[in-house]
Amino acid sequence: MSNFNGSAHLEAAIVSVLNQSHSELELIVVDDASEDSSLEIIQRLAASDPRLRSIALDTNRGPAGARNAGLEAAKGQWIAIVDADDLIHPQRIERMLTAAQDMGADAVADDLLCFGSARTAGKTLLEASDIEQPQPIAVVDLVRSDSAIAGFTSFGYLKPLIRKGKMRSLRYDEDLRLGEDFDLYFRLLIAGANFVLLPDPTYLYRRHSGSVSHRLAVSSLQRLLHAHTKIAKLAANMAPKDAELVALLNERRARLERAMMYQSLVSDTKSAKVWHIIRRLGRRPALLLDLTNSLIDRWRPAGFVRHNRSTGSPKTIVLASPDQIDLIDAPPTVVRVPVNPSDWVARRIMASKLAKLASTGPVDVIADGPAGLDGLGYLPNWRSTRLALSKKDVGTAKVPRHVVLDVT
Repeated sequence: MSNFNGSAHLEAAIVSVLNQSHSELELIVVDDASEDSSLEIIQRLAASDPRLRSIALDTNRGPAGARNAGLEAAKGQWIAIVDADDLIHPQRIERMLTAAQDMGADAVADDLLCFGSARTAGKTLLEASDIEQPQPIAVVDLVRSDSAIAGFTSFGYLKPLIRKGKMRSLRYDEDLRLGEDFDLYFRLLIAGANFVLLPDPTYLYRRHSGSVSHRLAVSSLQRLLHAHTKIAKLAANMAPKDAELVALLNERRARLERAMMYQSLVSDTKSAKVWHIIRRLGRRPALLLDLTNSLIDRWRPAGFVRHNRSTGSPKTIVLASPDQIDLIDAPPTVVRVPVNPSDWVARRIMASKLAKLASTGPVDVIADGPAGLDGLGYLPNWRSTRLALSKKDVGTAKVPRHVVLDVT
């Protein structure tokens, strides 16, 4: 976990990792020369859990540099990346390890569930790909997914679990401040890694105005183009006869070039450099349409809803397995939790519903049994939770903090 000035969400991200049902792990948090209270938070939490290790960088190296520092220090057999403002389901690592071992995978990634904004809450990365069963992906699938600059379609957003032995000397490109994940996954796949996708959205991805992946700048795009040139040469050497891959990489370069020209136009517009604007539009008139669409989107109501979890009228949600729902005095909202872990479509629908509910106001939760506890892992936040478990289940359950436990 790399962190820079992430104190607002850092503790929740750390706790979500340390609360994993697979407890044999180390969490390395690399603080990238933060100027807020991040280091104090990390040190306080590390004092109560020896699995948490901290590395404090003297100078800011960016996400790629911070992650590389963590990779050099990692001792585990598998490597996972979690961003400092995101959350993960309590059973995420256990499920991914099981899937990786069952399928002989070198890397396994799950779906991403968006939260934090009413506009995007409940969306998942893989829903547009119609992936409803675990399946391997090839390097052409990765490049094809990267069809929209800064759009939520690219498999580069994935946060896989990677076999350390397969990574060998592979590291993030520290010149990149954007797109470093895509770049690493490309090099991993072109080297022949068996990469499997799971449609279970157990990675909760926070989308907000401060997300690095949402900010494009001319300098970032220039670095992306330079990195693209390097991976295109790598593909030419390692897969010279793959015409589809060559065509997809050419299309990606064209998108990056257009994005850089557009961002240059935006920069010139802000600086009122009239001659530069005329010259750019003269070379590429289509940029005027891009600029017009961007202004329309900016003026359109954003749909972003902020809420204070301590105020307002909370919704009450019941989380239970389908066979237990009828036994509960149902409040306004009932969410059925699929019992079969392989019921991927139903699980995605449930997770999406929970993220949407949590995005519009405070929620109180009644969670019934192991199924209710499982469903709770897909809910990014709540005001209060009452969990009912049998004596038999209490011994194996990983109960989150601030949850009232009723033992039956």
